[in-house]
This record gives sequence, structure tokens and C-alpha cells, in this order.
Amino acid sequence: MNPYRIEPPFYISFSGGRTSGYLLRHVLDAWEGALPQGGHVLFANTGREHDATYDFVQRVEREWCPVTWIEWSPAGYEVRTSKTASRKGEPFSYLIAKRKYLPNPIARFCTSDLKVIPMKKFMEAQGYEDFTTIIGLRADEPRRVAKLRSDPTREIALPLADANVTSPDVISWWKSQPFDLELPNNDPAFGNCDLCFLKGAARVERVIRAEPHRAEWWAAQEESRGARFRKDRPTYRQLLTQITVQGELFQHMDDTTIPCDCTE
Repeated sequence: MNPYRIEPPFYISFSGGRTSGYLLRHVLDAWEGALPQGGHVLFANTGREHDATYDFVQRVEREWCPVTWIEWSPAGYEVRTSKTASRKGEPFSYLIAKRKYLPNPIARFCTSDLKVIPMKKFMEAQGYEDFTTIIGLRADEPRRVAKLRSDPTREIALPLADANVTSPDVISWWKSQPFDLELPNNDPAFGNCDLCFLKGAARVERVIRAEPHRAEWWAAQEESRGARFRKDRPTYRQLLTQITVQGELFQHMDDTTIPCDCTE
């Protein structure tokens, strides 16, 4: 049985990364190259993705299949396009203002509110009461796979885990493709939300060092709430100053990212 041939209705949670792109291509191939009726590809935009991610999503749209861009809004979600999508963190900013506090490693409401819930509401608005959520978690992410498989609230398919696909498989596959995700220096630190507070400290440093302007939005959110995304780290304003003025800050620290429901 082909693990990628999942019966509709379904949506593929497409993050704009290599792993979810690999997943999408294999689902398309399982359906003779095109989405079946009732199949959707959803890109939930936080407004904080790297420009290379947006370029990659647009390339997939042009060459593979339609991609629906959606964003959180007070009404639940809004459908956007590559031309109208937020690029300055607007959905994330509005959500923080509505919540009146910052997400943090304990209360990670950003993924659920900005991605999971809007995609669910989109599917319900299409008239689907029951549908499958297809997520690109690999076999080498066993803790995350186990967590999602135990979620009783959603019908979830994890075909990459079922097919024993690992990160080296994904990387090798993309090398043979006519296009690829072109993050700066080919560094995964720039994937997903640019300076996500769950990213390893060394990854955060690399992003700020290469593109310091990206810290401004995160610093402004902390300053607007008088709080931090993480209490065990300096503020983003302090990080920006320490990294750009004082030199390397985290060169000896762990680069490990805290797992969440966002996929690569």
C-alpha cells in the first residue's frame, strides 16, 4: 500500500520547507501528478517566514500544484495570495495583541493559533466535517511523531514516518530536482519563523548576524508587552546588540531546536 495515496478529503500542511515539499511531491505522484478532488495544499503564513521560503512556495505553485495561502485573522482565517500575503509579521502581531501576552516555550499558542486552527477552519468552510491532516514529520523525529499520533482531536497522516524517510533522504532527493529551497548559506536556521524563540541559540545568532534587521520585529513585540519570549535568554534587543556589537554570543552553546508542531 502506497503511504502517500491518502484518500480525500485532506489537506497537506505545507510549511515551505524541504521536508514538507518532499511530502507534497510524493502525494502528488501517488495521485498521478495532481491533487485529487477534495485534496488541498495549505500554506499558513505567519508573516515571519524568510523571503527564500516565500519564493519556494511560489515556485511550487507555478510548477506543481495550487497552494492556498491562509493567514490567521480575528474572523478565523483569511485567504491570501503570494502578492497579498503579509511579509512583516502582521498576523503574528495581531494575535499577540489579541492574546495580550507573548507565546513562550510553555505556552506555544503561535503554532496552534496561526497554523493549526486556521487550516482546520478553512477545511470546515469548504464543507468538510471529517478530513485528514497530512503532516511532514519524518521517521527520524520519533518523539514528534508519537505526539501527533496520540492526538485524539485530529485524523492525522504521517506518510514520511510510515515510509521510513529521514533527513538525509530528503536532502538527497532535492539535489536531483530542478529547483530547491535557497535559504542563505543553505542554513536551516533561516527556515520557518525567522527568529522563532524555540530555535537553538546558535541558530538565532546565525540569523541575526547575517540579517540583523530580522530581530527588530521580535524586539518590538517584547517591548510592546514588557515581557520576553524566553526568560532564560536576553531580550531580542539585547541579543541584537550583543551579537552585532560585541561579537559571537552563543558559539559554544547547543544548536538544538525545541520540537513543536511546525514542520520543515
